[in-house]
Amino acid sequence: MTATGSSAHFIVNDSGTRLALTHLPAKTSRSKSSTAIEQLRNQSPVLLSHGTFSNHRSVQGLAQYLSDNGYDCWILDFQGHGSSDKPKKEPSFESMCIEDAAAALDHLKMLYPTETVIWVGHSAGGLAVLTLLCRRPVYKASIKAIVTLASQTTHAAILRKNRIIIHLSKVITWLIRFAPGKYFKLGPENEFGSVMAQWYRWSLTQQWLGDDGFNYMDALATISTPTLMLSGSADYFIAPPEGCRTLFDRLGSIDKQYQECGIHAGFSEDYNHPRIVASRRASREIWPLINDWLAVR
Repeated sequence: MTATGSSAHFIVNDSGTRLALTHLPAKTSRSKSSTAIEQLRNQSPVLLSHGTFSNHRSVQGLAQYLSDNGYDCWILDFQGHGSSDKPKKEPSFESMCIEDAAAALDHLKMLYPTETVIWVGHSAGGLAVLTLLCRRPVYKASIKAIVTLASQTTHAAILRKNRIIIHLSKVITWLIRFAPGKYFKLGPENEFGSVMAQWYRWSLTQQWLGDDGFNYMDALATISTPTLMLSGSADYFIAPPEGCRTLFDRLGSIDKQYQECGIHAGFSEDYNHPRIVASRRASREIWPLINDWLAVR
């Protein structure tokens, strides 16, 4: 699927890897007044990011929806994903998030010098901005609001069955040097073994620690950015609600909202990991929820 009116742009991160950004300009109606159109143009741009085993297409529908509602939207392809180049050296989960998120925000700062950015991320895409803000606090001034969908780091291995799956995945990843997302139908792309190695460790130890021992859970308390965190009631493995709620509780922001998306909360289904961001029902329930939350910030 190609988003209406989208265009491809390319930037370079600190390690010299070319990254792709897909731009979906804000839609304006000819029936709107010139003042209303100018207000749309002055809204903060939205930067969307995908999860592991994926690329820009997974959040393209949401980006198109926000574009139709007046937001200038940009979708980041992490290094080695989608239209972005593969790096010369495999990144860790941390380095991929930090390098690529910083490069994208730097680019948008150049394009919108007077505006701050709204970050909307699915899974690892939501973790990317949190990782960056924890490690490089200077970027806090660049972010107006954060929306995460099914993002967590510590609760994937709570269930015994999940622990077994993760241990087996570690062995397979070590043997073939990458995580075969396509083969196991985890997404349209394979994932770097070094990226998944960190996620395996975080899941099995239930601790979100950097390779140097940096404690991300403690650092979340320093983030005061308005934040909306969504989880799916049927997301039993990648991002269980308990893990998403743990991140939410540790976040320092006063203006923050958490929502588990399931039948018990009035939604039409118990959302799983992919459907919370890309499904017909998400387009009717999740996307408007995000748009309404952003509209008052």
